[in-house]
Amino acid sequence: MAFSPSKPMSRNISLTCRGRPFQISCKVIPLTVIPTGEPIQNEQLFEYTNGRFLVNEKHEKSKRYAKFNLDALCTLVSSLPSISSPISKIDKMEGGFNKALLMTAENGKEVIAKIPCPSVVPSEYSTASEVAILEYVKSNTSIPVSKVLAWSSGSSNPVGSEYILTEKVNGRQLVDVWGEMDQLQQFKLIQNLAQLESQLASMEFPGYGNLYFRHSIKQQSQTIPINDNYCIGPAYNVSWFPHSGNGNYAGPWSSLSDLGLALANRGLAHVQHSTIVPRGPHFGTTAEHIHVLETAMEIIPRLAAHTTLQRFSRPALWHGDLHLGNIFVCNQDPTTIVGIIDWQFVSIMPAFMQVQWPSFLSPPENYKVGIVKPELPPNFDQMDSDEKAFAITERNQALLSKCYEAALVKNHLESYLTLTRADSAIRDLLSCPENMWKEGIVPLRESLTQISENWHKLGLSEPCPYRITSDDLSRYRLQLSQYKDWHKVKEYTQELLHSDDDGWVPPQLDFEKVQARHNELFQLFIQRESEVLPEEEAKKLWFYIGKSDA
Repeated sequence: MAFSPSKPMSRNISLTCRGRPFQISCKVIPLTVIPTGEPIQNEQLFEYTNGRFLVNEKHEKSKRYAKFNLDALCTLVSSLPSISSPISKIDKMEGGFNKALLMTAENGKEVIAKIPCPSVVPSEYSTASEVAILEYVKSNTSIPVSKVLAWSSGSSNPVGSEYILTEKVNGRQLVDVWGEMDQLQQFKLIQNLAQLESQLASMEFPGYGNLYFRHSIKQQSQTIPINDNYCIGPAYNVSWFPHSGNGNYAGPWSSLSDLGLALANRGLAHVQHSTIVPRGPHFGTTAEHIHVLETAMEIIPRLAAHTTLQRFSRPALWHGDLHLGNIFVCNQDPTTIVGIIDWQFVSIMPAFMQVQWPSFLSPPENYKVGIVKPELPPNFDQMDSDEKAFAITERNQALLSKCYEAALVKNHLESYLTLTRADSAIRDLLSCPENMWKEGIVPLRESLTQISENWHKLGLSEPCPYRITSDDLSRYRLQLSQYKDWHKVKEYTQELLHSDDDGWVPPQLDFEKVQARHNELFQLFIQRESEVLPEEEAKKLWFYIGKSDA
């Protein structure tokens, strides 16, 4: 759906750039914070300017480049019936997949324009699905989502790009107020969030895939009708684009078995046609990847028919990225949620793959679900000040997680049971294959190992297709331990650098100081790993693979 503009735009526009919010949680060696909101030139609207990258910077920035016709976009927005005024100011607030522009008219009215980066967002399908999600959620729940004012899922329009125009959410991002809220306020916010999530979980769907308007889906695409207006169609994401033959295994799927086999075939296609760059220990050879994936494909249809799994496999719509930056709260009452944003890539998938802890409510290590009150350790009085501070932080986080548990039980018991009782090994059996070319062989192989060990406990009488010797099992357990240790070190390193898997550094930080810290950590890592590995092999285990071209 395209919106045809009619009114001319204002030529005197102020352009500024805002960095996306982030949290600095590490107190070791503080980094310099640089102010944002500086004026930018037109070309910088199209470029990626929201941070730097420790490695592969040119490549990472080029992926996030999005060109569009600024004049046409301003004309379009100013022509909206709810605006009817020339655009005077644009604030750029981009993320990793889109340019998000806060466009302010001369009369003070505001619109959010979202332009996807074509190199990292599947063309046409992603925009069409996101708009359908927003409209469906707004029509069928009380979840506060932005009203869509206009959109286009093609680039053959005056703007020269796909776009979504929405109303601006009035409120504050939770990331700005969470630390100021007392525990009772946080608990109330959690209860309100769980109540909204329960509305999503209560909706019923006839299959798995992405949600679309029936009129917007291509005729050649397979669909599963929901009603006269909506259908379930192909599920595309960042790694699975509707081109270069990737139209296969896109769905939709009416059965869990078909879905699982399609995701495993995606993994096979990646392994067979992509250049595998090992990341982490025991990554596995191409042949090993293929063998494990083919074994998974033997097991998936048998488990999909199992009654225990079927209980948790109902098609569910769930927002899988509920972090503090995607939740907006009332200016006067921070416990009241007034907006939830970022519905891109949201799919309808089995509940056991969907239901998850919101990132800011994830339980700490050794957390126990159920009616178990989080307490301080028995030896708390013997701890030093740093240990006590850490123990208090862990206990407080556990209390938040426990509050979320209780809220789910109250609002949607089936989601609580899915979250706490669904077998993690079976969850990994379906979720790991598609990303095995990035994550390595260990997670999926461990899933198969656990399923094999519990095969008869599941009530399956025929022999398990995955068989391993006791020697292999001992070796795999050692490799799993090393893999988990590597991930812990990676997480700690990223916390110290305030970075992510791509080596992204927030624009508010002094990049040169982050680089210096990165080099120090790299040398320490190589020094440690070189005690048991050749230096060249040790370098391959570092978390940021590539070259620094900054």
